[in-house]
Amino acid sequence: MKTTWIPRAGVIMTVLLLGSTLAQAQGTQLLVSNVQAQQRPFTATWDVTYDLETVGDIAVTVSLYLSTDSGASYPNLCGTVSGDVGAGVLPGIGKSIVWDAGADFPGLSSATCRLRVTADDGQSDVPAGFVAIGPGTFMMGSPTTEPGWSSDETQHQVTLTRGFSMQATEVTNQQYRDLVQWAYDNGYVTATSASVRDALDGSTQELLNLGGYGCEISFVGGTFTVDVGKANHPVLDVNWYGSVAYCDWLSLQQGLPRAYNHSTWQCNAGNPYTATGYRLPTEAEWEYACRAGTQTPFNTGSCLDAGTEANYDGCSFYTGCPTGPYVGWTVPVGSYPANTFGLYDMHGNLWEWCNDWYGTYGGTVTDPVGAGAGDYRVVRGGDWSNAAQGCRSACRGSSDPDVSRDDFGIRPVRSTS
Repeated sequence: MKTTWIPRAGVIMTVLLLGSTLAQAQGTQLLVSNVQAQQRPFTATWDVTYDLETVGDIAVTVSLYLSTDSGASYPNLCGTVSGDVGAGVLPGIGKSIVWDAGADFPGLSSATCRLRVTADDGQSDVPAGFVAIGPGTFMMGSPTTEPGWSSDETQHQVTLTRGFSMQATEVTNQQYRDLVQWAYDNGYVTATSASVRDALDGSTQELLNLGGYGCEISFVGGTFTVDVGKANHPVLDVNWYGSVAYCDWLSLQQGLPRAYNHSTWQCNAGNPYTATGYRLPTEAEWEYACRAGTQTPFNTGSCLDAGTEANYDGCSFYTGCPTGPYVGWTVPVGSYPANTFGLYDMHGNLWEWCNDWYGTYGGTVTDPVGAGAGDYRVVRGGDWSNAAQGCRSACRGSSDPDVSRDDFGIRPVRSTS
């Protein structure tokens, strides 16, 4: 994806876009240059012009985004636009966009506003620290003969039509600390020594219980810190809302549209698979990624070794498998080998929040989104205190989304195709 910035694009001033930036997208070079913007006199309409180059003269998708925080984030897609914008824009000189700022953002008048033009070939790079996972079909759930089988694990065929990128590890304390500090500094959250609370869309929902047992992040005097030696351990005591918020902060920081509405807590109006920004995985995506092509109880086979393959209570061994050590707490992410997809700690360490409401499933389905509503959100993967059977690829957990625990964590995804 290519981006170019416009300084101070309020509707009460005329501005000039500066410079050009080169970017790569899956080997396709995109260049936006010679960008200019002009407000029409006595109106809230803007004319934006730019030059566009692409290798092979391919058509791309051009978008215009607005920042109201001096360019710290670009969460606002400019929707009332016409001209050389949207899908199918061919390269050329003197491309133009007409933007009705008054229709999109009535009354906007701020020196802290910025605009960003993006050109995207639809093949964005995999984010740093993430791995690409292609679409596919798999058997979700487990057979009734699998030791530890539960009646809510009905085995059924699932097809995922879109690929996605998933973070290779659980989100660490340091990663959460850095992003929540950024969110705090930009007014997206409030914080006390006991709690971090949401400040988007009028929400005041608690996100992270800083006073929770085992929490390894602290807040004093406007600054978040991580306990000594715990930077690379997975963040815990973050509830479902705090996991969703983390995904949205990541989107905002990178200039992507937020996936979640913090009033309704819906993801992309109920269709997570087409969300542009970061989000939690659907339950189907999570199991597909965990299995990585396997149909055994674990992606390691019929057994899961607590000494060399995962962090769980090795004293509570799986049927037919040997006992192992019990660490009794989280370990640094990536302490054990990755699965075939390149994902670490899909079994054990922390349960991971999924996007779905918990409910029954079954049948042959495509791109499932879970129950339409409910009381509990899905968690997957087991944790450091679980018996082996709770870490199985098919094992389903659930919890009140308000709950902050020392065995729940986060692993964000982003749709890629």
